[in-house]
Amino acid sequence: MGNIFTTSAQSFIDFTNAAGTTFLDMVKGSIPALIIMLTLINFIVKIVGEDKIEKFSKILAKSRFLTYGILPSLAWFFLSSPGALTIGRFLPEKAKPGFEDALGATAHPLTSLFPHVVPAELFIWLGIANGVEALGLPIHNLAIRYLLAGILVGLIRGYVTEFIFLYLQRKKRMAIEKQIN
Repeated sequence: MGNIFTTSAQSFIDFTNAAGTTFLDMVKGSIPALIIMLTLINFIVKIVGEDKIEKFSKILAKSRFLTYGILPSLAWFFLSSPGALTIGRFLPEKAKPGFEDALGATAHPLTSLFPHVVPAELFIWLGIANGVEALGLPIHNLAIRYLLAGILVGLIRGYVTEFIFLYLQRKKRMAIEKQIN
């Protein structure tokens, strides 16, 4: 009976130690990378000029295809994780939720061709690729289709999220106007 308590206590301590180690690894890896990326982006913005960046973002915001289809892929490719998340700040408010949703949809498919995009989740693609290779099928065709599907899904999700965001914003504004009147 005493052995069960001892084993349970030791298992609990091992679990908390493993969870603490994982937490510290995440804090050491993600937070410094995010701070450096934000600093770098702010530095680039200061050099290029905020007005030019805003003009460029306005050009991108004119087209949903550019905002939700192309910009997330470019952000992932050039800034990888977590830097790509910072690009949305240059977009108009109405496009920010859709852009973040499009980012989420395109990250994994891009990792199939560009492992630097989200290296921590490369195992997903490698697992699929190993299965496809075991069947004797080429993986490069699958990677390209996966990438194109991810861009298409990102475009659709971005557009739908923007539609929902604008609908909820109008509804909220109408509720406030009703309270005022």
